[in-house]
Amino acid sequence: MLHTLSMSALDKLKLWQIKNTEPGDMRPMPPDVYTCPEVHSIEIENIFKREWICVGHVSEFENVGDYRTMDIATHPVIIVQTSTDNIKTYSNVCPHRSSRLLGGSGNINLIICPYHAWAYSLDGKLKGAPYMDKDNPPKVCLNELKSEIWNGLIFVNLDPGARPLAPRLESLNDAFTAMGLAGKQVVHSYDGDVGANWKVLVENFCESYHVFRVHKTTLESDTPTATTEVLPSGEGFNYHTMGIVAGKHHRGDEIEQKEHLAGIYPSTTVATSENWAIWLSIIPNGHDKLKFRTWIARKLADGESATLSDEELENILAFMAEDKAINEGVQLGLVTGVGNQGPLHPFERTNWDFGHYYANVMLD
Repeated sequence: MLHTLSMSALDKLKLWQIKNTEPGDMRPMPPDVYTCPEVHSIEIENIFKREWICVGHVSEFENVGDYRTMDIATHPVIIVQTSTDNIKTYSNVCPHRSSRLLGGSGNINLIICPYHAWAYSLDGKLKGAPYMDKDNPPKVCLNELKSEIWNGLIFVNLDPGARPLAPRLESLNDAFTAMGLAGKQVVHSYDGDVGANWKVLVENFCESYHVFRVHKTTLESDTPTATTEVLPSGEGFNYHTMGIVAGKHHRGDEIEQKEHLAGIYPSTTVATSENWAIWLSIIPNGHDKLKFRTWIARKLADGESATLSDEELENILAFMAEDKAINEGVQLGLVTGVGNQGPLHPFERTNWDFGHYYANVMLD
């Protein structure tokens, strides 16, 4: 029965792909691809084990030995600064007996397994194994993962044969370089969850058509929906901007700016202006629930501390809570199978672009 449901969902996705070749009559993807458990299993294999996932920012790694951990679907990952100019990523798994090695974040000199105390250097090589022959130590090392840094964001790919990320984002690079994303400092990060399919939250952050309604008191006055401009997408992203109302946004700046928002496929969503940035890495936790990590970064003046005021954090948590409530309601609607008829508004062209990326990787 599950096999039949999976084929039905993918057949509907294929039909959507065929019918939605022109942007003149854009429609959302069929509900089945958000609700079928077996489609979720295929996504893990086709997307999350093969595509680039954001796991951090270079500003989080100031000293040799600084590390952070994160899970990509069912694969735990370590990100660690191994030297003054190098960050590496490893599977957070001991090669000896598969124990998880580290949790949370911190600073270390060695990566020591909590199970049998096998110790690995920061470059992943085994340094010692208790009660083993010191003259003939086991020839093992940590599983290093493919990683890439783009505008300060650290991406990991579980597929050792993955194509590079940067060429897929080439036409997005100038705008995000101009916003100084690489030079911003992470001032806060946190993990959260939503009772919805991962694509629901990706699509939510990839369009600003909903801002006037969902974020009427939190965002609309600063970045009005009417200022949305959808720009050309690329192989690895979609992209739009919003105008920032002078004198209201980013700690009282008096000049007009634009906020640049991109969905970096499959599941990184970024919003940045000259002074601030916020981005999410969205990971499925089942077919109808997700987890995410949010980073908040800002441009710091010389000597300015990397802090976030209580008021700033409360505002961010407020609009994130608004999105969570809406997204969980969308998931309940998707289960009925009667929604997602469209048509999409031109401001939602970004979701149509994401849908074609998704169909290509799922049906390949």
